[in-house]
Amino acid sequence: MSYLNVPTQPCLEISPQSNLSAWQNRSRFAPARWNTYLNQVCLQPVLTWLQDSETLEQTALQNLWQLVTGTPFTLGAHRVILIPDKTIDTSELKVPQEWVDIPSWAGDYYFAAQVNPDDASILIWGYTTHAQLKAFAQYDSDDRTYTLAAEQMIQDFAVFTVTREVAPEAVTRAEIASLAPVPATQADNLLQRLANPEVLQPRLEIPFQLWGALLEQSQWLNQLGQLRLGSRTESLSQWFQNTIAEGWQTLESLLGNEPSLAYSFRQTLEQNSIQRVKVLELGEQTLWLSVVLEQEDNDRLSVRVQLRSAERDGILPSGLMLTMLSSAGDIVQAVEAREQDNLIQLRRFRCSTGTEFRVQIAFDADQLTENFLA
Repeated sequence: MSYLNVPTQPCLEISPQSNLSAWQNRSRFAPARWNTYLNQVCLQPVLTWLQDSETLEQTALQNLWQLVTGTPFTLGAHRVILIPDKTIDTSELKVPQEWVDIPSWAGDYYFAAQVNPDDASILIWGYTTHAQLKAFAQYDSDDRTYTLAAEQMIQDFAVFTVTREVAPEAVTRAEIASLAPVPATQADNLLQRLANPEVLQPRLEIPFQLWGALLEQSQWLNQLGQLRLGSRTESLSQWFQNTIAEGWQTLESLLGNEPSLAYSFRQTLEQNSIQRVKVLELGEQTLWLSVVLEQEDNDRLSVRVQLRSAERDGILPSGLMLTMLSSAGDIVQAVEAREQDNLIQLRRFRCSTGTEFRVQIAFDADQLTENFLA
């Protein structure tokens, strides 16, 4: 990392690796495509520059960026909202209303970041506070943004450093009204409506009071983000309550007319195990993803994941990958199909209740991801 114009307006470099990773992990859907890219590519250089900051967990950020631009992180006792933009215009800062009027989302400071993908650089050109936004910014009800002119912002980051050192208790936030929680039934209906890919800007689809209250409850925020991604998180603990989510089946329902095949599929299972199977289409391949659970002491689950061809004597294509990833996207373990393999499986693992993980199936350019919550 190099610092090209510090401390007045830090100009940070984007590494080729970070740029490639952010581009590959951008959303498939407009307008979230640019949201996810700009926020991802901007985040790590800024955190490295600030050194002592902490950010949200990566999966939560991916869900958030499907819905609104901006990234929160903590810097000491303060909450900072990073607002990236690729425009060359630095005459004003536009902040989505969510970061200003949702009580649990509001920040102390707001950083304006100009991202230049061509030059692989990020210019942090100014900052303001929540109190200043509420007092001086122009609110646009059409796109639900607060716009503050550059002249009303502080553009010398030496001032930011000094202020935090000599006046750490300075007032940075204005008072804002709380939002009434959304009842579960209403939230479910709203999620189904807003998950429709034809709704390009879900944040403008319903009144802000409803929208803000929906996002303030993390379970609704994460679920909507996942639905907008075309995926959802499967709650494994519900399987022990005999709840079967859409797409998952018992072996009996999948292979009811072939009991011998069902027996061979489950002959290694313990008596108290639960198994669910999902039929997946990957390119021209039809596959069965099997997940086997065993409840252990101390609220822990034992999990086994297996992948096989849907054909009775089918062989998996050589090079097919089955990968387990953490909620942050790190590879935990992986296995690759060899010639003549009719199934591949991950090593059995144990996890605590509340653990999030992903299972990814990939072959050539085709890829599928299943999200799980233990």
